[in-house]
Amino acid sequence: MSEGTGVPSDWTRQPAQPVQGQQPGTPGQPPQGQQPVPPAAGGFGPPPVPYSQPAQQLPPQGQPVPPPIPQQHQPQQPFVPQPGPQQAPPHWQPAPQPFQGEPNWTQLADQHENESRKRRRLWIGGALLAVVLVGGVVAAGVVISGQGGGNKPNPKPAASTGLPLEQALPLISDASTDKAPVDAATLFPDQTRTIDGKVWTRMVTGSTSPCSKGTTGGLGLALGDDACRSLVRATYVSGESAVTVGIAVFDNKAGADKALGRHAGLVQGLSGPGVATFCVTDKSGCTETHAAVGRFGYFTVAGSLKQTPDQADPAATAAASPLADRAKEVLLGRAKPAATAG
Repeated sequence: MSEGTGVPSDWTRQPAQPVQGQQPGTPGQPPQGQQPVPPAAGGFGPPPVPYSQPAQQLPPQGQPVPPPIPQQHQPQQPFVPQPGPQQAPPHWQPAPQPFQGEPNWTQLADQHENESRKRRRLWIGGALLAVVLVGGVVAAGVVISGQGGGNKPNPKPAASTGLPLEQALPLISDASTDKAPVDAATLFPDQTRTIDGKVWTRMVTGSTSPCSKGTTGGLGLALGDDACRSLVRATYVSGESAVTVGIAVFDNKAGADKALGRHAGLVQGLSGPGVATFCVTDKSGCTETHAAVGRFGYFTVAGSLKQTPDQADPAATAAASPLADRAKEVLLGRAKPAATAG
């Protein structure tokens, strides 16, 4: 140890070691980012250390100074995020669905409005139809009456005319506009008619003039030989039951209405080949119907071919009204050619 210094003679100054992981700087210059540390007094002592590390204490005078301990650089650990609750990316989240139990009020309102509109239309259409039907029945001037419990024909407008009743009726109310033939083939075009499952066959037809020859019980007087031009008849048979349909032809509607207002008796049953005599008097138990449309009066008489006195034939009585309806339909159908000719 040299005198006056207090440092052993065998101690050698150790150069300052760079910190592991850092680049050495210029000799005599502190590393980048650190403040310089002033050297120890007298130019001796351990090498300077970074300010962030505590300075090593010198040993007591007369003791050797140990070499500096190299600094261990702790590598900087990368930031690792702590695991947390797993969340799906925003685009994976399902879109919110509307509440399934909530009704579509707009759709329900539209549906209710459509149903109300349909009901209003049906009501208005039904009311208009009722007005037309009532007006047609009144305009027809058809007077229906019966005797002996007979069925009355149903005054329905003919569907085959193709014209409303108020237009068809005037065309068949006068001979000047109704010029179609009035023979049996024209007035009774059906060879057979099916009624309630039974087939009724037209067996015999005929035209009588004066009209009174084909009537009984005062009907001829009501028709009036000077007003009734002819009485056209056809007999339909099913088994032992028979129905005769008669059409009285007048010049105009006034004559037909007058005769109908004076009605009495009945039209006689028309017999012929294959048809026995039936319903020739008003005391035979037969049933009848009578009505008028335009310039025509139309009648039915129904009974049995067994000549059962004072006993009506149920099958014939039931078929009389549909056969009368068919006669009216044919008469109204005459308006179609009359309209074409006009």
